[in-house]
Amino acid sequence: MPISITYSARKAKKGCLGALTAFLLFSFVASSHAHDLVWPGEKLKLMFSQAESFEQKNLYVSDEQRSNIEKILGSVLPDEDLKPSIYLAVVRSAPDSPPRKAAAMMFIDAHGEGGKIEMGVVVSGKGEIMNVHIFENKESEKLLQPQFLKQFENKKSSDLFKVGADISAPAGREKSAQEIASGARRGLLIINEMFRKR
Repeated sequence: MPISITYSARKAKKGCLGALTAFLLFSFVASSHAHDLVWPGEKLKLMFSQAESFEQKNLYVSDEQRSNIEKILGSVLPDEDLKPSIYLAVVRSAPDSPPRKAAAMMFIDAHGEGGKIEMGVVVSGKGEIMNVHIFENKESEKLLQPQFLKQFENKKSSDLFKVGADISAPAGREKSAQEIASGARRGLLIINEMFRKR
């Protein structure tokens, strides 16, 4: 189960009180993290197919971390990004090798011309983008093509992520392309800050 909530049955009263406690705890955790309501196993596998499993970290951005991210980003973090769920891809180099964390991933919402765009951002241990995936969206197919999305691979937090500079957009889709670029950078900065990658 992706979210485990542990409490002592001996400390909880039998019957309705125990069930109510468990329900309230689950409701609190689920409502605290925007993308956690359903375990995103299929999406995570698409984002990092080599993983044998995924480990979920429900984190909280401190005031200091928020300040650091916003200073580089040049804009305010949305409230939903202040409680990020970050997923670690667990791999083995051989069946008898110890497991290791190969990448960190998170879901980010951007807002294009067609409305909300749900994105998945995969970041390597070096603090660089490995890939970007687009999930729920109402955008042009041109923005979902590999030739556009591959531009984000190996990008670092020091890169501009700016359409017309280091990102090329399909003609007439510049606004949504910039939203995707900004979302990818936001995800990268959050992951790097939470795991202290500069």
